Order: sequence, then C-alpha cells, then structure tokens
Amino acid sequence: MCGVADYTGRLATALRDAGASVTVEYLDSWSFRHIMEIRRRYAGRKDVVFHLQYPSLSIGKSMSPGFLPLVLPNIFVTLHEFRIFHILRKMVFLLPSLFAKAVIFSNDEERSLFARYFPWSRKRLMVIPIGNNIPRLAPGKAPSGPERIVYFGQISRNKGIEFFIDTIARMREGGSAAEARMIGALVETDTDFVDYVRDSAGRLGIELKLNLSPEAVSETLSEATIALLPFPDGVSNKRGSALACLDHGVCVLTTHTERTPVWLAEVTYPVTSPDDAAAMIGKIVHGEIPRVRSPLVLEREMAARDWHAIAREHLRIYQQTVR
Repeated sequence: MCGVADYTGRLATALRDAGASVTVEYLDSWSFRHIMEIRRRYAGRKDVVFHLQYPSLSIGKSMSPGFLPLVLPNIFVTLHEFRIFHILRKMVFLLPSLFAKAVIFSNDEERSLFARYFPWSRKRLMVIPIGNNIPRLAPGKAPSGPERIVYFGQISRNKGIEFFIDTIARMREGGSAAEARMIGALVETDTDFVDYVRDSAGRLGIELKLNLSPEAVSETLSEATIALLPFPDGVSNKRGSALACLDHGVCVLTTHTERTPVWLAEVTYPVTSPDDAAAMIGKIVHGEIPRVRSPLVLEREMAARDWHAIAREHLRIYQQTVR
C-alpha cells in the first residue's frame, strides 16, 4: 500500500546485508510525543544516525517531520516526490534544509527543485537512485515461439491502459498471434473501467495476471520478450515497473517526455501512439532493430540500482558526514 514503506524495508535489508545494525521505526502517528520516545530510546548513543523517509501513509499532514533536526541528532532525510508537494508542505523542510546532515533524492530533477527553494542547502543535497522493487529470481529467456507482450503496473485509469489495449487490437488486426499479458492489480471499485479491461482482454486474448506475488511477477517477466509501458507523463527514474522490466532483460517500449532522463531515453524505444507502438513491435519481431538498446549504458545504470550498491552509497554518506 505504501511505496515508501516498501523502499524503506528493502533498503533496511540491504544495509543489514552490508553489516549495519538497522531498526525501522514505524510510527502510528507523527506526534512530538512519539518522536521524544524515540529520542529517549537512543539517548547517549553517538553511533546512531536517524534517517527519515518522507512521506509515508502514517505521516498524514503532520508538521513534526520538519522539526526532527531540532530533536534528534545526526538526521538524514530522503524526500520522495518533492516535486508534487504543496507549497506549504515544501516549506516544512526549511529546518532540514539548514540542519539535516544530508537531504537525499532519487533524481537530479528533484534535487535541483529543492535547491531552488533552499539554495543554501546545495552542498548537502545528494542523489541516490531507487532500486528495482521486483527482485530478479530467474534469468530472462531467449525468444522462442510467439512473442510475449506485457504491460506491468497498476491497471487503472490514467496509466496508459487504453494505449496498451489499442496497440494489441492493431496487432490482432494485422494478424499477430503474439501472447499479451497485463500484470498488476485492478482497482475493483471503478466498475466501468474494470468491465472495459475484462471485456477487452476477453475479446483480444489478453491474459490478466492479477495480484501476483513478487516471485510470480519475476517469473512472468522472465518469460516476456517485449514490454509496452505507455506512461501518460513519460518514463522516469521513479517508474519501478520500467526498471523491473529492464532488469529482467525485457525490451521496453514507452513514452518519452521532458521528464525522461538521458539514460532511459537511450535504453528504451519511444512510442507516441498505438499505431506507432504496433509498428515498432513489428520491427523488433522481424529483427529490423535490436532488442537491447545501448547495452553498456543499461548494464551501468542497472548496477547503480542494485539494492546492495544503494546500501553501500548510504553507508558512505553516513560515514563521510557523521564524525
């Protein structure tokens, strides 16, 4: 239910694997009383750093995270999606901009935006990319038999679902026998959209793989050959589904916008419409263009997004910053 909680749990596991002692404090409510309880629990421990992952479901509208540098020593802050915070919520981080040991972001865009609001903080702003939230449990298989086209992500409105379904429709009209799968979860409360997805899947032979475990998702991605991920606002470093597909060796077709970093633009194929996507898939299937774009760039960037590499970078920052 909470992507930040998932990120925190995976980071904690990787830090433990690297030899650190890690405790994840899940607060039921972000009150000053709860924060003072944490302060008392670790009183006198000079070897402890405190790292806030913001936001999470339990934080709500609480202002208390912004005051942590005045209450706890050795504070680090990671801000997820600073770009979409309301202006008042952005201002909550005035004190962390002044007194946190470091403020961490997942991409340069958000770091630059924070620096525009709090220019005095520039030297303490760091970028550490997010990792793949679907561990690769099986190697990708060499293409054999029919192509396997997948969509992976939340199956709801404004996620490019219509684009994917229309692309498969174009391919069926052209006589394609490629297998098509949609991997994710349906928002069952939106009954009209659920009916549309299920009716389209039945009509076009799209297999719905719903509510799979991470292990089952990995197995399904390892069998895929091409992923079509038509994000309405473009692929970016925050798109865990794209990272998972790339890590599993799947050729990715997606939308490129001004938010798309250079490396993702180099390793994925851009598509702008269902007709464009169907044509691009045809070129890949017939060997007119390679399945893997910029393999050296892909290898480098995916290595930087390995959770153990991410943990080592966190430890380096902790050790470099805290004396």
